[in-house]
Amino acid sequence: MQITTGEELQDNEEITFIGEVPKLINSNIFVHGENNILVCEEGVTLNNSRIDFHQDNSVLYLSSNSHPYNVTISLNKDSACYIGKNNYFNGTTFIIASESKNIVIGRDCLFSYNVVIRTSDGHGIYSTESKKRMNYAKSIFIGDHVWFGQNVFVLKGTQIHSGSVIGAGSVLSNKLVQSNVTFAGNPARLTKENTFWIPHSTQGWGEEEIEKMEEYNNDLFTFSVDDTTLDFNELDENLLKLDADDALDYIIEKFFIEKKNRFAGFF
Repeated sequence: MQITTGEELQDNEEITFIGEVPKLINSNIFVHGENNILVCEEGVTLNNSRIDFHQDNSVLYLSSNSHPYNVTISLNKDSACYIGKNNYFNGTTFIIASESKNIVIGRDCLFSYNVVIRTSDGHGIYSTESKKRMNYAKSIFIGDHVWFGQNVFVLKGTQIHSGSVIGAGSVLSNKLVQSNVTFAGNPARLTKENTFWIPHSTQGWGEEEIEKMEEYNNDLFTFSVDDTTLDFNELDENLLKLDADDALDYIIEKFFIEKKNRFAGFF
């Protein structure tokens, strides 16, 4: 089933749609399977985007956004994907949830061109000796206010906490990234600690702006663990137990309380 307009989505019986009808610009939603849920908050625009529900019992939650979504999202069986408010997609971001694993993305993140986020390698790799599989899928969690450079790959098992920067061309697999650090490279590694980034683009700055912004004396983008901080592993463990309806309830329970340090992390 192919859906190309908000009206078709609202009237479709192949998927449970909840929320405000999104604006679809050169975008398509494909639905195969049963008991899939799409939630859109007010102010969702899909631009040059494609969403695929390939199988059964998956939920996709798209929060309100001051910028259009420019995404290709592929959800397979028993997966949940939550995307928080006001993320900026500067070119298509590819998001693939496979093997019944989940993807959680916080708010106010910046995605450069050609960022790929996927929970599975796509094919099984086995030991020639034991014949046992070696590359099981794992969920991915991304906090608030994370900046991804161009051509970044975020692969299975990666957890990136709020306030961090992932350099262009980085490949992260099974990586734990704490808050307010910079990771870069293939494979990605810690390159700088105690950093934060600001959302203002510097590309148009001249000497006056550069001098003025030599210092940014504000802790708005500095994160710390407190009693509101959520544990990514606990969130994943609970989501994996739930069907689509219960997973949606759990997402609403946990992520609607948007405390600054909810996705902070230090090791």
